This record gives sequence, structure tokens and C-alpha cells, in this order.
Amino acid sequence: MLLNVTNLLSGYGNVRIVNDVSFSAAPNEIVAIIGRNGVGKTTLMKSLVGLISCAGGKIEFKSTDVTRMSAAKRARLGIGYVPQGRGIFTRLSVGDNLRMGEKVGNSSSSKNFDRVFEFFP
Repeated sequence: MLLNVTNLLSGYGNVRIVNDVSFSAAPNEIVAIIGRNGVGKTTLMKSLVGLISCAGGKIEFKSTDVTRMSAAKRARLGIGYVPQGRGIFTRLSVGDNLRMGEKVGNSSSSKNFDRVFEFFP
């Protein structure tokens, strides 16, 4: 499995938002987390990338336990999160925003950057 989440518990302070969530994603598989506003989708994503500490459970990425890793270490492994909205890097051009993605993971990103401009000239 590329990503395996087992019995994840997380939230803010004593308020538990994500309770006993388990799922997995294989390479080239798309997994959708859906639900109405306020049910914990964003909290789950922030937990996966390390922006929120987990109170329990386990997150494995490429067979490596990342549950207690910092967000920076997870990003170096290739775990990323792009929140909804336009306010990420508002003062950067579209090209500069895309170049920010070159710094994540261990892939050959310059090739990916060129490929993106084939889709979005």
C-alpha cells in the first residue's frame, strides 16, 4: 500500500474530531473523502500531513510509519496537501506557485513542471 491509515484519532486539544478512521490507498488509486461541512475532512487531511498531532492510530506511507514525523519530514517523503481556496501564495505568479511543488518529494520535478505547461500553457 502507498498509504495505510489505521484507527486514526485526532482533533484540537481535548476535542476529538477524527475518531477511529481507517483506510488505505494503493499506488495509482484515487480515494475520495467526502462529507458535509464540519465532519472532519480537513482535520483528517491535516493529520495525514502532520499539521495536527494524532492522539492515536497509525499512518504508514510507503511502509514507513509517519505517525509521529514532522510535517517537514513527511513532505520530503512526498506527502503533500493543497487546501481549498486561492490564498496559498497570493503574491506569486502561477508559474512560481507551480515551482513551489518542485521542492516536494524526490521525483524529477523539472520534467513534471514542463508537463504541466503542456496542459496549462
